[in-house]
Amino acid sequence: MQKQLVSHFKHKILLFLAPYLAFFLVLLLIVMALFYQNNNNDCQSTNTTVTVTTNADKEAVAKSLHDNLKKISGVTEAGIAGYLANTQHESGFNSSVIQSNAPYSESQAMNPKVSGYAFGLNQWDNSRRVELINYAKSKNKPWTDASVQFDFALNHDGTNSDLLKQGLKMTNIDDATEFLRASWERGGAGTTATRQSYARSWYAKFSNGSSDTAVDTATTGTETTQNTDNTTNNSSGCSTNVAQGMGTSGSPVKEIPSAYKSKIKDTNFTATSSSNTYPFGQCTWYTYNRMQELGTPVENGLGNGADWGKNAKAKGYKTDSQPHVGWAVSFSQGADGADPTYGHVAVVEAISDDKTHFLVSECNVVASGTGTVSFRELTAGQGVTFIQGKQ
Repeated sequence: MQKQLVSHFKHKILLFLAPYLAFFLVLLLIVMALFYQNNNNDCQSTNTTVTVTTNADKEAVAKSLHDNLKKISGVTEAGIAGYLANTQHESGFNSSVIQSNAPYSESQAMNPKVSGYAFGLNQWDNSRRVELINYAKSKNKPWTDASVQFDFALNHDGTNSDLLKQGLKMTNIDDATEFLRASWERGGAGTTATRQSYARSWYAKFSNGSSDTAVDTATTGTETTQNTDNTTNNSSGCSTNVAQGMGTSGSPVKEIPSAYKSKIKDTNFTATSSSNTYPFGQCTWYTYNRMQELGTPVENGLGNGADWGKNAKAKGYKTDSQPHVGWAVSFSQGADGADPTYGHVAVVEAISDDKTHFLVSECNVVASGTGTVSFRELTAGQGVTFIQGKQ
């Protein structure tokens, strides 16, 4: 009888609790569904899905970058415009974008050998991408944080930070834009005109100027600076001491001497190559660019100016002790005023009518470090080696 009563009460209790148990079961299923959905959203967010920003968003980011850069001593509006133009072209001011709109992959991101998987405002790739991610982690912030990327670019990207600051201090919009593309971004060949157009627009917007006068205004300062010749230009790669005598014509000049003007057909002395790895503004950097422009290229890694002759010969280049138009010329330490440690290198542009002199174009002789091209008339002598580029 007692067992029957217990069974009867258990049955009653179960009937009483059944609706509540059903309710809690449904509630549990809802909570589990929500939890699963949230987990799915978290997984999606780590893929850094690209979102297209509006024009207003882009301008807001650009204005923020501009205002922060203005606080840095020596930075010019022209340099800032060049930086903004490159940022616009690289990422559209989207700090979370990955090249080709690819999803995030930790294994790819942390492999410095992986190319074509660039990140962020300025599309860092390879080892620079890895360094950006590690720097962000050291700050306990995501790599997508625009302020982290900005700080990394200016202060923690090794020698690239120095290149960025150099470009930011340039006073010609077109030059700053192209320098940052070729020497800092090191990519985007064939996009120079587009980037320079962007730069003039940003200059006009933030400098209260107009796109028509921006370049003229910026160029005025450059011309004033470049009309002052430096007595000694010391730098890695090459250096030239103007005071030691620069051949038969004396000091270098920034215009082609009249006796040689008709002899030089290709006068594009400012052409640059995206494959150039020599330091910007050095004699090696210019000679590489100029030889590419002339269609007789030389390779990277030939060393300092004084080393080019022997290194090129060892690599199979044809060399000579006499000048030839379109050939590079390597000056040993001290030859024709070359630096006693690094030497110098230039390009032979023309030979005089009487065959006794030759004209070279070169860099890092006038206005050191700015990429200014100048010319000298020389005579062949000791300590010089002429190098034919690849045909």
